[in-house]
Amino acid sequence: MAKITARSGLIVGTNLIIDEANRTFALVAGSGLVAKDGVSVQAIYSKFVDLWTTSSYQDSPFPMNAIDTLSGQYEIGVDAGGNYNGWKPLNDTTRQMMRDGGWSEYSSAGVLLRQYANITGLGSVSSGAQLYYQLTSSGSPVDFVFTDQVNQAVQIYGNADNGSFDTRSYLKAYCRVQGYVYTESILADTGKTATGANIVNVLLSNSLDSKIQAADSALSVSPYTGITVTYYTTDQTRTIAGTACPFRVIIDGNGATLEQIYTKIQYLLRQSTDIDSGSGTKIGKTADKLLSFLGDTLYTSSGVYIDNILLADANRIVFTDQNGASRTNTYTASGTITFNSKLVGSGSSYRMMYATGPSTSDDYGQSGAITVLDASGNPITGVITSTSISFTFNYDTDTLGGTAASDKAIVLVGVNPGSGKYAVSTGTLTRSKSMAFSLIAEQDRAYS
Repeated sequence: MAKITARSGLIVGTNLIIDEANRTFALVAGSGLVAKDGVSVQAIYSKFVDLWTTSSYQDSPFPMNAIDTLSGQYEIGVDAGGNYNGWKPLNDTTRQMMRDGGWSEYSSAGVLLRQYANITGLGSVSSGAQLYYQLTSSGSPVDFVFTDQVNQAVQIYGNADNGSFDTRSYLKAYCRVQGYVYTESILADTGKTATGANIVNVLLSNSLDSKIQAADSALSVSPYTGITVTYYTTDQTRTIAGTACPFRVIIDGNGATLEQIYTKIQYLLRQSTDIDSGSGTKIGKTADKLLSFLGDTLYTSSGVYIDNILLADANRIVFTDQNGASRTNTYTASGTITFNSKLVGSGSSYRMMYATGPSTSDDYGQSGAITVLDASGNPITGVITSTSISFTFNYDTDTLGGTAASDKAIVLVGVNPGSGKYAVSTGTLTRSKSMAFSLIAEQDRAYS
């Protein structure tokens, strides 16, 4: 079935019930009317026009007025001449089946009783998507009655007898579905500053999210359980590339990959409970988005920082501080040292040194030879525990071996007494995350 858009689709006594005595009309599912698909308000209005051409209905006042069909503006309980009569939809079941228009409901005395905005989504959403909305900036999330793209009337005003509220100055709608990219939309997205008895468009669509790493059911294990978010009311300082920067939302990445962190945060943003690990309260479903990917680069929203990320991920993240400035870490180069099996084992040792130091007595082969430091400031040296050992290097800021942000020649040495002879190889540290050095030793049969 499909939405009824023509007056001929409405059949009095079956899917349209008119009660002249009580001045109500009701929509009833069946006879071609599917509740989820609904009926356009224009079709209802046009059906009334047809009915009121007959003597059977002309003894009753006309139920409604069409102000503008293009923008979906209607009035119920008043006719085109401004004569108030108190007609109204029988119930919310009827209102929830009315599509493509907003309306005001008036009493016979001309009092505005209720007002409904028609919220219509623009874009394509995944099948079965449950969209939801807020009517105030601090309000609770409310699901739209039907799934899939929205076309629904939402009450935005009620007088003292009909809820006693007025939320016409705010609307935010959300599309957050597991495994899909999130979207949200506010009034300003379509140039509006308020809702009203008309059509209000929201920009909601989604597409598959290739960065999601696991289903919700798989997030109860490490590293996901240790990934948390804390909201602050004051600036939290983090130093990025030597600059102190302010942030007010701190994510603990728990040493996970950026994709794993993103997966957990997207999960939290679909929760109807408090997701703030601090002393405050933040409901996940209505919290602002925190992270987004562009290609393989992760961007944080304004004021969001991530602690405890992998060094290997340090250069594919862009932080946005509380002032809206984009901040990136200095470049962390990385690579791998491979060893033949003769060098691997207890008692072995390897060391990376600069071939030429910045002074006259610190080259390799001199007593002041300088050991290269990794990105955490630790010497690149140790026991050869595996045929492959990874390392990092602060390419942009290292001055220990000479000018910062420049290639530097290195010498790599290693030995495993009684197994592998003392071995030496050379290489160059570059601005790369795929540097590869190797150290091959002959078997040592002379050591005893």
